[in-house]
Amino acid sequence: MQNFLLEIFSEELPPLSQNNAAIGFKKIITDELNSSPIDNNITTECYVSPKRLVVNISNIKKYTILEAERKIGPKVGASEKAINGFLKSNKIEKLSSLKKITKKGDKYYAYDIDERKVKSEELIIKIINKTLSKLPSLWPRLMRWSSQDENHNIEWPRPIRNILCMLDDKIIDIKFAGLKSNNHTFYKIHDQKLIIDNAANYKNLLNLKGVIVDHVERKNEILSQIRDVLKNKSLNLVDNENDKIFDEITGLTESPKVLMGSINQDLMKIPDEILTLSLKSNQKYICLKSLEGNLSSKFIFIAQYEDDSNISEIIKGNEKVVDARLSDANFFINEDLKDPLENKVQNLANIIFHYKLGSYYDKALRLNNLTNFLAIFIPHCEISMIERLCLLCKADLSTKAVGEFSDLQGKIGSYYALKSAEDDKIIAAIYEHYMPISQNGELPKTSLGIALSIADKIDNIVGLFLAGEKPTSSRDPFAIRRAVLGIIRIGFFHNIAFPIKILVEKSFKSYPIKLTQHYFNDDDQLIYDDKNDLVHDIVIFFVERLKIYLKDHDGLHPEIVNAVIDHYAANIDNHKYCDILFLAKKVKFLDKIIFGDDRLHIISLYKRVSKIVQIEEKRDNVKFSAKPSKIGFKTKYEVILYKRVRQIYAKFTKLIFKSEFDEALQLITILEQPLNDFFDNVVINHEDAKIRENRLQLLSFVRDLFERIYGLSKIDIP
Repeated sequence: MQNFLLEIFSEELPPLSQNNAAIGFKKIITDELNSSPIDNNITTECYVSPKRLVVNISNIKKYTILEAERKIGPKVGASEKAINGFLKSNKIEKLSSLKKITKKGDKYYAYDIDERKVKSEELIIKIINKTLSKLPSLWPRLMRWSSQDENHNIEWPRPIRNILCMLDDKIIDIKFAGLKSNNHTFYKIHDQKLIIDNAANYKNLLNLKGVIVDHVERKNEILSQIRDVLKNKSLNLVDNENDKIFDEITGLTESPKVLMGSINQDLMKIPDEILTLSLKSNQKYICLKSLEGNLSSKFIFIAQYEDDSNISEIIKGNEKVVDARLSDANFFINEDLKDPLENKVQNLANIIFHYKLGSYYDKALRLNNLTNFLAIFIPHCEISMIERLCLLCKADLSTKAVGEFSDLQGKIGSYYALKSAEDDKIIAAIYEHYMPISQNGELPKTSLGIALSIADKIDNIVGLFLAGEKPTSSRDPFAIRRAVLGIIRIGFFHNIAFPIKILVEKSFKSYPIKLTQHYFNDDDQLIYDDKNDLVHDIVIFFVERLKIYLKDHDGLHPEIVNAVIDHYAANIDNHKYCDILFLAKKVKFLDKIIFGDDRLHIISLYKRVSKIVQIEEKRDNVKFSAKPSKIGFKTKYEVILYKRVRQIYAKFTKLIFKSEFDEALQLITILEQPLNDFFDNVVINHEDAKIRENRLQLLSFVRDLFERIYGLSKIDIP
């Protein structure tokens, strides 16, 4: 068995992109190998480090058997150019080597290739050359650089400095990024050359030089060293081991050494969020906490290991850097606290929210209107505090601390509100109103925080649509999708039902005409139409995100999700007061009664009713929508069914409107026995046309009741 190795050695690669690059590389080359005739018992591994992207393919048989095949060429009598092209592409010297075959009445040249044995090396080289061209797409950002070969046009995140490519102990000749392959790599900071005698020995040879090239092994080594350092110290990590900081530090060094430093006690009075963000984001250090959960003055960092001679100096150097960074943060905080938070509000007029949409002071005024509106739908929301809350919630954007630590906006505002002796509920709401800050991030908990968070996100969404910043399939720089998802998650978690269309309209109206006139036409009627189009566009965008969320998170059947939400989207104006919570409950209700373990027989009866009426409507070219005539009933089964439908119609419709689906479910089962009796004892297509029509009107009446559950008719019920 043979081993193949390819290493692309470059300057330092961006750490947070490394894992995805390795995963993508493995997928690309695995797909190519699977589509090739090479034996699929081979093993493919990909590694990535600050300077390397590597693939190692092992268990390759020396030879591969290629099955016999026939290649069909041009028609007999085709132009000489076409025939010569076919000969050349298949490396055939004489026309006499070709056969003539008949296909669909026409004669063609054909070339039969017998089963043959080829070196797997030849196939691997073709696969690698094909793969190399796809690799730049694995990186989010690329650059060009000059090299000895000025004709190379390969882009890479950092300049490529060496290509190692081997099959066992043999150099495989390839060219990439203006470089020819060889059998050596480099190690340590000064890039000392290391000869690889055999592809199978690559990892071990680098390990002997202190380089852990496998990113998974390197991360595990870092975590193992951290556990050793923390042993018997009564300290825990602030961040979970799955936090992205550990992927980032794994991508910063090839020879990791975990060390511990200390923060000056005078700086520990800095708010925990600012202190941890400074160490984590700027220095890539790992913060620690006591067993009781209090932030510790100790921190961990990862050094590039050379030897033990200068470890104490490395620790002292890193402690100095930490003290300097935190001293700056402490200075910013002290400067900001010279004035109460309220005094900073006026500065928001000088901070632009969006160049088409005014300042953050304008935004604060809009938030006041929206939050007051939302307070109606949120229990225990203190309306008397909303004006003060909205005035202060963005004030920290003008502070020096947020200028340095932009990720902490809201948290710093909350801290300054505390120092300014604001009400505890306002302090909590300022802290929460950016939540969730990630797809699965923590949600706001307080009533004021929930209201302000939804208002802030709706204002962002509507404003950015107004400004022409609607997301595309590949671009969403303002994270509008994340904002929509955040609103959906908040609504579901806290069971808050607010009408999305009215909220969007309310948000739109809060923008002054002078800020929106660039978007609309001067004609009054066109203004109205354009505004409706805009609101419709935003609501559709919203419910499309809802579709994805319900499919991904609740495992609901896509056909039901699509039917309910598409019906709403097609009739937005008729469902103006509908909310996303109602739509979600409707989907779950239908999923339960149609596909659930306790699926109701009544749904099968509805399907039968709907199908019969639909067939007869098509046959007669009419729509059965009038109420049936009571005096036209000829059997007791018609009378009983009609009475039962009349009995529950109004209440059932009201329960559906109020999204009280369990009660609606119990109510509708009343029709099961009358419908069964009707189908067992009544001839629908009676010879008397009037009797037949009246019976179809009755079934249409039943169908209409079920379709109060809008979207039901669009579902392909099994």
